[in-house]
Amino acid sequence: MKHIRIFLMIITVALLFGCGKEFLDYVPKGALSGDLLTTPERLDQLVISAYAGLAYEDHPFQSQSNMWTYGSVRSDDAYKGAAGTGDGARLDRIERFLYYQPDESTHNGTWIRCYGGISRANDALQKMEDVSEQDYPKKIQRQAELRFIRGHYHFVLKLIFKYPVIADDKTAKADLNTLSNSEYTNDELWNIIAEDFQFGVDNLPETQSDVGRASKISAAAYLAKLRLYQAYEQDEQHNVTGINTTRLQEVVDLCDIVINSGQYSLFDDYAKNFL
Repeated sequence: MKHIRIFLMIITVALLFGCGKEFLDYVPKGALSGDLLTTPERLDQLVISAYAGLAYEDHPFQSQSNMWTYGSVRSDDAYKGAAGTGDGARLDRIERFLYYQPDESTHNGTWIRCYGGISRANDALQKMEDVSEQDYPKKIQRQAELRFIRGHYHFVLKLIFKYPVIADDKTAKADLNTLSNSEYTNDELWNIIAEDFQFGVDNLPETQSDVGRASKISAAAYLAKLRLYQAYEQDEQHNVTGINTTRLQEVVDLCDIVINSGQYSLFDDYAKNFL
């Protein structure tokens, strides 16, 4: 028995002195640290991840790309369908403008999906700040693609909620919950979102070798769409109070960039826009 106690004491002492602080420094498996994400290959993968967020369409009523709920149904261009007003009741309330609450799952889901996409773009933009153009020759182009994606999400949020929270890559994650959605005026919000698309117009190529990547032409088209909305100035009750002809001329100029690229043209029949 005495020998057993001595043996246990030796083991205990060995364990106490054999464990240093480095024993506590454990790198989780399946997780990537910040240092591993600053190579050109990894940065490109982060950009692809931001694009992948655009395809996150697991719910037909909480979408950031299929906007029939907020567009066609709300404008009476379409009925919500289903068996009656109780089937998809929240869509019925959108259709009839009835006591709609901000915590409804449809709005909440779209809000979450949009800010999830913005987060992906911002994460990639933050990582790129630590890499030089010499080490990552496509840095500016990829930044423009990410800002295009972020601009898309902010644009959708602006259309639906009018006063969204603007979250950019300069905002610390610890401060996100304290951001106000009343910091900017309606016009200021349009201009902030427009900056992302303008960066794309200025820094993206007219064509991309990879299908689906944002280009100068797609950025110009999106910026034209934004300026068209902005041109019809509204008060806080959503009444149109004026039409800004300077903005409309900007829309025309941007559309000329798209058409003069030779890649796109207008339909010969207006009805084809709805087919």
